[in-house]
Parts: sequence; structure tokens; C-alpha cells
Amino acid sequence: MGTLLGNVTNYYYYVNNELADARTNKFLLVSTPLPILVIMFLYHRFVNSWGPAFMANRPPYQLKNVIIIYNIVQIVLSGFLAIQCLTWLYLPGYYNIWCQKINYDDTPIERLIIDRVWLYYFIKIVDLLDTVFFILRKKFSQVSFLHVYHHLGMCLLGFIGTKYVPGGHGIMLGFINSLVHAFMYSYYLISIVRPQWVKQWWKKYITQLQILQFLLLILHFGHILFEPSCGYPLWVSFLFLPHNIFILYLFTDFYIKAYIQKKKKEH
Repeated sequence: MGTLLGNVTNYYYYVNNELADARTNKFLLVSTPLPILVIMFLYHRFVNSWGPAFMANRPPYQLKNVIIIYNIVQIVLSGFLAIQCLTWLYLPGYYNIWCQKINYDDTPIERLIIDRVWLYYFIKIVDLLDTVFFILRKKFSQVSFLHVYHHLGMCLLGFIGTKYVPGGHGIMLGFINSLVHAFMYSYYLISIVRPQWVKQWWKKYITQLQILQFLLLILHFGHILFEPSCGYPLWVSFLFLPHNIFILYLFTDFYIKAYIQKKKKEH
């Protein structure tokens, strides 16, 4: 029993410390998987059980001002990350779009990159508030399997990316996702502040933008499987590709049911 426990302890130390990137392994919510696993567990229990039970005999909370502030913060942070990726990395040619290994040199820009990778991961945790607001406003129909799975998956992948591969080829995921989120939260902000401005087709195109996002990410991470000379860890593709393919399937299924089949029924 002691030998088994020792082997488990040694393996955990190896995975949690020796395989991790030393530059980010001491960052908040990164040094051990326990905090993010607890957050994910509490989120899952709240949105699927505790939250609906708490709201069962209560009227919906009026959270308009809170959600306005939340959307503005999301737009600013997502736009900030997208613009910095573009102006620091891709437009100057510091990063290659299709084939970029991780740079471990201790330079000012690399220190900024790992800081921004952590910030992106932290934003994915903040994103969980989307569902909390749905529950507190009793919009239970919005809390779909797609919605919950996507948020949980992004938290876990954000942790793995920050802890083990903070930089390189994977930065494109953060860039594309931040750009999409800047548009998405702008739509949410307008819909709550000026709902009369919102056109019915806006939501449809937001969904199309999300589908395009996952198509691009599948191409991006699939590409390095055929270009091992890129020097980016192939295990990342084997981890990220199934998630992105499944999410693409879920979003496409939602789009077909919400916009194509529904339109046919109306006619």
C-alpha cells in the first residue's frame, strides 16, 4: 500500500511540476489543479441543481445593471487580448500564424505573453458567470448541455494551456476566441441597453461566427499534425481537436434546429 501511494505521489509530482512550464506553474489557480476542479464542480452543481432549487419559489432577480457592467468588462478584456495578439505577435511577424513553437527565452515580450495567457485563462473562469446570471434570472432554457459543456471545457483547457504550453501555436486559439467574444458581448450589451436596435438576424450571425471559430481552430490545430517540424507539442492537438470537433458538432446541431428547421416549420 505504501509503495502504491508513493508511486501515485511521485507521478502526481512529475505531472504537476516536472512537466509543467516553470514560468507559469506558480501563477494563481495554476500551481495545482485542485482550485479549478473545485470551481468547475461548484459551477456544475449550482447550474444543474442548487441554483434552480434556490430560485424555485423566488421571482427572477433584476440584474440589468450588473450584466451591463459585466458585458462592458468582457468587451474590454476580450478586445484588449485580441488587439495585443494582432499588434504584438502576428502583424509584426514575431509569431508565424501556421507554425509556431513555444519560445522559452526570458525576454520582455515572452513575459508579457505568459501574463496574457494567464489572463485569458482567468477570463474563461469569469465566463462562468454567464450561466449564473441565467439561473438567477430564471432563464433555465438557456442553460443547455452545449452551454455548460462549452464553459467547463474552456476552463479545463485554459488551465492545461496555461500550465503546460503558455505560448506558441496555441495563442491563435486565444486570439480567435477573444475576437469572437468581443463581438458576442457587444451584441449582448446592445440587446440589454438598446433592445430596439437589435435585429433578429444578428443572433443568427453570431452563431455563424462561433461555428467559423471552431472550423478555423480545427484547421489550426490539425495543421501541426502534418507539420511536426513546427516544434509545438503534438499532444495538444490530440487533446484540443476532439473538444473542438465535438463543440463544432453541438453548435452546428443547434444552428440547424434553431434557424433552418424552425424556418421550414414556419413556412
